[in-house]
Amino acid sequence: MGRMGAEDPAMTSSTASPVIVEGADVRLNYFVTGEGTPVTLLHGFTQSGRSWREVIAAMPAGYQWVVPDLRGHGQTKIAPGAPCSMDACLLDLMMLWDHLGIERTHLVGYSMGGRLALHVAVHRPDRIVSLMTIGAHAGLEDDAREGRRLGDEALAKRIEQDGLEAFVNYWSSLPLFAGLERRGPSFTAQIRAERMGNTVAGLAASLRGMGAGVMEPLWSNLVRVEVPCTFVAGQLDHGYVASARRLAASVPNGRVEVVLRAGHTVHQERPDAFARLLAGHMAAATETSSGASNITSA
Repeated sequence: MGRMGAEDPAMTSSTASPVIVEGADVRLNYFVTGEGTPVTLLHGFTQSGRSWREVIAAMPAGYQWVVPDLRGHGQTKIAPGAPCSMDACLLDLMMLWDHLGIERTHLVGYSMGGRLALHVAVHRPDRIVSLMTIGAHAGLEDDAREGRRLGDEALAKRIEQDGLEAFVNYWSSLPLFAGLERRGPSFTAQIRAERMGNTVAGLAASLRGMGAGVMEPLWSNLVRVEVPCTFVAGQLDHGYVASARRLAASVPNGRVEVVLRAGHTVHQERPDAFARLLAGHMAAATETSSGASNITSA
């Protein structure tokens, strides 16, 4: 498996430069910043690794942040016909960790990235120290999967027919992301610019290969995830609050954090509050704790 690029000296600063690690069918774009315990951050659909910058800036020193652009997103490129799937992304992450000499890492994922984090935790629990998800679930019930798959296929075709800008306008207007508007027009313009940095082909491939309708349900396998887990949801994101509670009840060492005055994108709507949760989660990751459910007004 070939490699391209080398760690940029700026990577130990808050202005880390992206580099590439090259695999058989992927040129994986990522950045690394900070020094200390590795933490891998997985972004959501239409985002890129850049979406984590505010959280990283709000965190204390002592962590090495490993932040890839997942397949179908950002500056990561895949070969024609290459899969854009949970399994392929798992292999990308293992390639990246091996490239960086990381044996185990804290793993954090938002929405689509949260579902990927759960997939990684189930299939390679030996590579993670702890798990945190935001606005995620472990797959749909069988009777709902086909309808969602058809919906994702229709959405992929919509992207291909209408183009990137029309889709970004539609996606940004969904009630799921209404909480971002409270950050003001400058911030929402930044979010829009990041979404516009993707491609039609990449987003369509992500929907077809990593959407909830094609995702392997993981609920029955979560019992094997024995590392400390925290499942985060915004108070206003009611469906995902229920999913977070179910996730916490499905693992041996799980807890829930419901963040007040937040919707689906907790880490971007309230980055400082989320950073405090993440810092506490990782600090306690080596301690044995019983499952608990909390509401925080952090």
